[in-house]
Amino acid sequence: MGIVNPIEEIVDERERARLQRDPNVDLCFLATVSRDGQPMVRTLVLRDVGDRGFGLLLSTTSIKWQQIHQSQRYELLILWLTVMRQYRIQGDLAPMNEALVESYWNEKNYGSRLLECYYTELEAQSAPIPSREHLLKGIRALREKYPETGMAPRPEALRGIYLVPQRIEAWHGSEDRLHDRRLYTKTAEGWSEQVLVP
Repeated sequence: MGIVNPIEEIVDERERARLQRDPNVDLCFLATVSRDGQPMVRTLVLRDVGDRGFGLLLSTTSIKWQQIHQSQRYELLILWLTVMRQYRIQGDLAPMNEALVESYWNEKNYGSRLLECYYTELEAQSAPIPSREHLLKGIRALREKYPETGMAPRPEALRGIYLVPQRIEAWHGSEDRLHDRRLYTKTAEGWSEQVLVP
């Protein structure tokens, strides 16, 4: 029996989930830790899954960017209920190459691009503002400045990172609740595998 590669399983299961029209197929949940040890979790777009790791786009103005770089600690959760799969991932960080970041930027719709410009030109992501109208006023100003999708420039603050897994816990759900749980740990030879009590 060959060395288990959980990344290959995740890639295959993501395709199965996509065929099942799973609403979470392109989403993931990222947990980071604040300076005072408070865990924080949020939903993000999962851009890429493969040998390089799990690709995300983040604004350097965001709290999550600051936390993930300060602590170098995170946990990523992927959940695809249509195929009864969940993965919890921990590991290291690596930069995404610029050509790929640019490619993902080019896939962003107009509204998403304007919001990225808002973060760097007006207020940082998650910054407190006086009202929703204040945000919308800023977006209107950006619409006037960049009236078409292609005119909105990719902000320098938009970066791509890979979460490079060192530990993956896989959950294969079953109707009888006797779920199959496995822990994969990265080693010099590949991956080691342990079966866990569900």
